[in-house]
This record gives sequence, C-alpha cells and structure tokens, in this order.
Amino acid sequence: SSLAQRLATARGARAMCADADGATPENGGASMVRGSSPGPVLRAASPEPSQDTLKSPYFAAALVLIKGAAAQALDVPLAATTEAVKPYDELCGRITLNSVPSFPSKPQRTRFERLVAEKVAEDAAYRVFSMPKAMAQELYSDFCDDATMSMEELEDVQILSLSDWSLSSMTLGVPVVKSTAQLGRVELTGFKHRNEKGHFEVSFKVHPAGADPVMAEAPEASRPSLAELMPSVQ
Repeated sequence: SSLAQRLATARGARAMCADADGATPENGGASMVRGSSPGPVLRAASPEPSQDTLKSPYFAAALVLIKGAAAQALDVPLAATTEAVKPYDELCGRITLNSVPSFPSKPQRTRFERLVAEKVAEDAAYRVFSMPKAMAQELYSDFCDDATMSMEELEDVQILSLSDWSLSSMTLGVPVVKSTAQLGRVELTGFKHRNEKGHFEVSFKVHPAGADPVMAEAPEASRPSLAELMPSVQ
C-alpha cells in the first residue's frame, strides 16, 4: 500500500542518516562473506559528501546549535573538540567530537536531544561576521576549531555565532538562516562512540520549517570579543 511504501522510505532515509558511514542497523555495519567458515568483515563504502547540503543555509546553522548542546549535555569543552564534520544528502550530516572518553549515558543523550529541541524552539538569532583569519584566531582562539582555520589559502573567514551557546568559522559566503526556528526540527538520528580514539559521532537530519527560509543578514563588520559572544561559556 502507499502507507507501507512511505513507512519503508522513511525507515530507509533514517537509516542512511543514522549511519552515514555505510553501516546498517540490521548487520551492525558489516557484511559477512558467505562460506563454510567465517570470512572477512566487509564495510560498505562511505557515501560522498553532499555539496547541496554543505551549501544549504541549514547545515552550518545546525552544526553550531548541535555543538553547543553537546558541550552542555556531555560536559565537553567547546574549544578544540570538533574533530570532523561531514554533510550528506537530504540535509543529513555527522559531527565527530573528540575528548569523549566513553559512550554517553542515556540521561546524557536524552538531555542532549532536549537541549537541541529547546534551542530550536527558542528561535535564537544567529550572528554572522567576516574578518581576516588571523584576527579570528586571535579573538576566538580554539573556539573556532573548524578545518577552515587550518586552510592556509584563506585570508578571510566567516564567523557564525549563537549568543552564549557556540560559535564556528567557515568560508566566506556560506548562507545561514536568520534564527534557530528556521531549522524546523533537528533530529539526532544516531550515536557512535570509538573507544580507541575517544571520538563520539553524532548523526543528524534537519527538517526545515518551510521551503523559503528567512536568511541571516549580511556579515557584520564589527569585531565582537569572545566575552561578548560567550559571556558564560568560556
């Protein structure tokens, strides 16, 4: 039936977002080679990053929101704890945090999800700044621990901030929605912990509030201090 087809499609999309590195819930990420004896464990190839998601106005906005919630719920520093970020199709993505020694408890994960939902509902405004990369590094130190800061060819960067919550750096011209309510719903679709590295992977999917988001204003020319942007989260 059409209902059954829709449910199957939704489950497939959720599985893709929850385990974007190729693992599937049914087999735990491994395909066994059939034979008379156990064969090697094979893993499906990781999907290619999605440029459409990367360039959408929702992706960077969602990352900043999720990072701030993770810092509070998991008790990890905001500074220098973003290990990697990957955008996937259908506004899915994954952020990998370091300095997480063990798999977070159920209460921690529940609080994490609640903080994300509350921040979306708050309709908090995003602020966008553009400035020389050297100045951003001086002003915000390791709080902007994104790969953008290590790109030697970049002279200028764009800073995205949620007041007293989190901030991030990115290349100039990345579009961002005006406020968190424009994200509609940010679903945390899966968690994975890598004990040997202390990495915690958070998979997510953005369900936008509408087809025509209200965008943040053009980057400001001001150079706010870290104390102004993050008065109680330093």
